[in-house]
Amino acid sequence: MTSVFDSPEFNQNLFFPRRDEANPPAGTDEIYIEVAPQIEIHARKYLLPQAKFSLLYFHGNGEIVSDYDGMSALYSNMGGELIVCDYRGYGLSEGHPSLRIVLQDAHKIYQTLKKDGKLLKSVCVMGRSLGSASAIELCGHYAEISACVIESGYADPVPLVERRGLKIGKMTKEEDALFNNSLKISKVVCPLLIMHGADDFLIYPQEAKLNFQQAGAKDKALQILEGVGHNDIMMAPDNGYFNCLNAFFDKVFK
Repeated sequence: MTSVFDSPEFNQNLFFPRRDEANPPAGTDEIYIEVAPQIEIHARKYLLPQAKFSLLYFHGNGEIVSDYDGMSALYSNMGGELIVCDYRGYGLSEGHPSLRIVLQDAHKIYQTLKKDGKLLKSVCVMGRSLGSASAIELCGHYAEISACVIESGYADPVPLVERRGLKIGKMTKEEDALFNNSLKISKVVCPLLIMHGADDFLIYPQEAKLNFQQAGAKDKALQILEGVGHNDIMMAPDNGYFNCLNAFFDKVFK
């Protein structure tokens, strides 16, 4: 029996790929990672010679790499050399995405970047929204990862399915083990920051709280930012979003 997570109905309602026609800005390294025969994923590294750490970033399901061109300096100012990765079918990447494939590709992306010397010794993996699945997948598998940031991430995949009009019965052990962030995050033991908008009605703040409770990290923090939701979290009052990130990075990457 085919898992609902592998069905076209689920994945077509989860992923919203679009192509990227923008020219890359100056000061970037355009990286193409082979994840399957004749399928490459595009990533963009915003070069920062004085960087303290690499910030490997997995974006949300409606975004592409070039959406971060204008924001890269904000992360650079916090000491991170930003590397933003697309998913299959997004931007300049080939293929077609599914949630299972995204998780598989995350390993190949991380391993290739590390092997090719594209990552510094200290690495933070950050995932926004859908990207939280890739971040938790990697941080739960690689002990050498220095830190993890989850922004507006989901916990239980069942509501993720139901919000897209699909019903699911009892999940199999395999589905739970692979897709349930709130279970997998127990394996994340590196310093962890979870950020969420208090007014997020796409992925409710309760999911951030569940992930926080289940996280295996001893050094962990939860920030529910008031006055913002899912897509405007960076606009938190008093620069709360970036102040929170900066304090976390300063603590981890002294």
